[in-house]
Amino acid sequence: MSTPTEMLEQSLHGERGPMVVDDLQALPRSPLVLAEGSTLPATAVQDRSRAVWLIPTPEFQQARLAERGLSHGPRELFLLLADTIEREARECDVPIVVVDGDRGIDATVASVERLFEDALAEGPLAETAAERRALLREANEAVVAQVRGYCARPWADGDPDEVVRTFLCECGDPGCDMSVDVRVDLAASSPVLADVHR
Repeated sequence: MSTPTEMLEQSLHGERGPMVVDDLQALPRSPLVLAEGSTLPATAVQDRSRAVWLIPTPEFQQARLAERGLSHGPRELFLLLADTIEREARECDVPIVVVDGDRGIDATVASVERLFEDALAEGPLAETAAERRALLREANEAVVAQVRGYCARPWADGDPDEVVRTFLCECGDPGCDMSVDVRVDLAASSPVLADVHR
C-alpha cells in the first residue's frame, strides 16, 4: 500500500498541471474563464491580477477533513497536497486569500472579487440574458462531462446518468445565484432551472 508521500508523488497535481495550463492557453480570450482546482500549479501564473489561491489554515482544513470521516491515508494525502499547494503559491508570490472559517462565504467571495476587480471590469462580459444563459449552460455541460468522464474509467461503477449533482440555474438573470440538484441525464438533455424560474 502506498504511503501518503508516494500518493502525493502520483497525484494529479503534478501530472495534470501542465495539461491544464495548455488547455487554458488554448481557450479564446472571450468570455472570461475561471479555472479552479488543485491541479492548476502556481507556476502557471503569468498575470497576478488574474490569479488567487484560496489557502485554508491547517486547523480549518483538519476540521473539514474530520467532518468527512476520511481514514488516515487519504487525510494525510490531502494535508500534504495542501502544504504543497501553499508552498508553491508562496514561492511564486501569487495572491493568496487565507480561509480560516471565521469569515463566511460572502466575505471570502468579496475578497476574491476585490482582487479581480480590474480584470472583471475589463471584461468581456455577458451583456444579455441569452449570453448569460449560454455561459451557464456551458458550465453545466462541463459538470455532465466530468461525471461521465469519471464513470467511464475502468474502476468506476454505476450509471453516470443516474448520478445527482449540483448544477447552476440557467435562467440568465444576473441576480440569480441559485443551484439545483438534478440527475446528470436531465441536466444534459435540457436547461436546468430553479423551481422559481420554471
